[in-house]
Amino acid sequence: MRATTLPSRYRRQALALKVYRPEIDGLRAISVIAVILYHAEFTLAGHTLLEGGYIGVDVFFVISGFLISQILLTEIEATGRIDYLKFYTRRARRILPALFAVVFATMPFAYYLLLPSELLDYANSIGSSLLFGSNIYFYFTTAQYGEPDTLLKPFLHTWSLSVEEQFYIGFPLLLLITRRYLKSKFLPCVLLMATLSFVFCIVTVRYDQQQAFYSPFTRAWELLAGTLLAYYEVRRGRARPRPLLAAAGLVLVVGSLILFRKDTVHPGLFTVIPVIGTCLVLAFASHKDVAGRLLASRPAALTGIVSYSLYLWHYPVFAFARLTSLDFNNGDKVLAVAATALVAVVSFVAIEKPIRYTRRNRAFWIYLSSSVVTITAAVVSAVTTAGFPQRLDQVYPPVAQTNEGRLESTFQSLNSNIRADKSVIFIIGDSYARNWSVALNNYVDADRYEVVAISYLNCKVEIKDDIVKAPSSDSRYDQYCIPFEKYINDKSLLSRTKAIFLASHRPFEYEANPFRFELLSWMKSHSDDAKIFIFGNYFQLDRLHSCLGLMFQTKSDASACLRLATYPPTNQPLAQLPFFPSDLAFNYVDIIKLHCDYDKEKCLTSSGGVPFMTDWNHLTAEFLTTLIGDILEKRTADLRSSGLLNFLVLPHARQSDRTASSQPNAGPTSSASP
Repeated sequence: MRATTLPSRYRRQALALKVYRPEIDGLRAISVIAVILYHAEFTLAGHTLLEGGYIGVDVFFVISGFLISQILLTEIEATGRIDYLKFYTRRARRILPALFAVVFATMPFAYYLLLPSELLDYANSIGSSLLFGSNIYFYFTTAQYGEPDTLLKPFLHTWSLSVEEQFYIGFPLLLLITRRYLKSKFLPCVLLMATLSFVFCIVTVRYDQQQAFYSPFTRAWELLAGTLLAYYEVRRGRARPRPLLAAAGLVLVVGSLILFRKDTVHPGLFTVIPVIGTCLVLAFASHKDVAGRLLASRPAALTGIVSYSLYLWHYPVFAFARLTSLDFNNGDKVLAVAATALVAVVSFVAIEKPIRYTRRNRAFWIYLSSSVVTITAAVVSAVTTAGFPQRLDQVYPPVAQTNEGRLESTFQSLNSNIRADKSVIFIIGDSYARNWSVALNNYVDADRYEVVAISYLNCKVEIKDDIVKAPSSDSRYDQYCIPFEKYINDKSLLSRTKAIFLASHRPFEYEANPFRFELLSWMKSHSDDAKIFIFGNYFQLDRLHSCLGLMFQTKSDASACLRLATYPPTNQPLAQLPFFPSDLAFNYVDIIKLHCDYDKEKCLTSSGGVPFMTDWNHLTAEFLTTLIGDILEKRTADLRSSGLLNFLVLPHARQSDRTASSQPNAGPTSSASP
């Protein structure tokens, strides 16, 4: 890109800006330490420390916008052109070698620790990262950032690298367009784009926080804030140091890290605070003031120098540590932070620094191309095989997997032929409703009752004017919400309803579906005096571990999951739980007490090779069918007194009826094994 040669004073100013500023590395140090501590989730007295550590990424954005813009604007002012090949080669040297090292180092851990679906996600995240689009990939595939399951995705943190890489592509393009076609309109264009991005961010975060978080268009204003500062410095030279403004900027940054919470709307209006703070530090800090001296201190500057390696390594180290630690406590977190620091320093000294500054271009391009080919081959292999599922065969036989999948799929057909001459049993719930409906349907007295099975999974349920509205929170859940709204408002069904079964996650503790008990009352008021039964949960793990994952990692059966189950506590006083519906008449079915009286030695863990759960909390349909049958056989008197046997039949009666009528068995017949 060529431009009119500028006066020599501009060229002198531009060249003077190349002086190393250790306080910027100090600011990087604060940012990366904050991000690491945020993702570590250290706790003290039950409180998570540094909940606002995510702001460190916003500080990085401003710094990157400032430095990249300064590099390109300085080159234009000094030489009248931009060497694009040189610019992108520098970026490749800076970013890719260390990133490739992390990818290669994590591959063995991923293969031996991740389930097929997790390995597939891991491979896709690497591929999207190499294509500078992991922020887009994670927007479409990931739950809310910071949720427990996101902590197990080794490359989730690369979303921010992709945002910066997209800036590396977009900003030079902006320079090209403004220089060639708009003539001296660069500053108005940047101001306009930053304003539009900020407004888009404020609007978007209100209805789609995920998009606001991951989108380059909602993040551009942060990078362009750094651009505006760089433009001023390149054109007019560095501003005179102002200690009070530099200190104020540092206070704004550190204060945001400390005071922001997980529920702070972000990115949004409050994000302006750390962005302004970062700009103040970049503009006015120097080695002569307190803020500048603190940031430029040797420990801070050295940490900032290795901040990229620290950022790259910390998330996969934490993810695999969480996967292999059953209790990721503060001690484990300290070890994970120490391991991160160690591998980051080694990576910086052995890989990042030598390759970044080597003059051997041929060796660099050979390393780069061979790494890309190798990683691409590994990613393609993982994707085309769906995560190498044969690795599971030892702990979860393929026949059992097939049987469970076939059984679970029958949920969709449960409501396909509802007869008008029978009474109705409604089975409702959240994600639990699927497998509970399949299992309970096997024991419903089919001669007297029709089953209507519906789920309000991710439906925004509201009762208004005696009508239940249940729009889905996402179109992916229309398959549940549309039939839910259809059947729940069918008065002909409700008027014939004799029983309502609720199967939901921790029914008296879970606040995500606060409408459920109001819904039960409403259904009962429109029913034929229906009996309400609320089914309790079975043993569960914490949200960071799946049963199948534990089985795979330990090469053992599901008894390992039962031993390590953290929920529920025994003798739990239900009436003291936060969502216990004291004004609702219902029967509580405590399946653990009825089955094995909370004695883990007596509790079943699998059925027909299918573990009692594959994730951390959902019971499999095969196991549920066996469990319900076991309870019906062993606790007949208890179930009869509760009234449940008015609607269900005993397993032997069910089997004899079906044998007599020569009907195929609709449920699994394999025996349970402890």
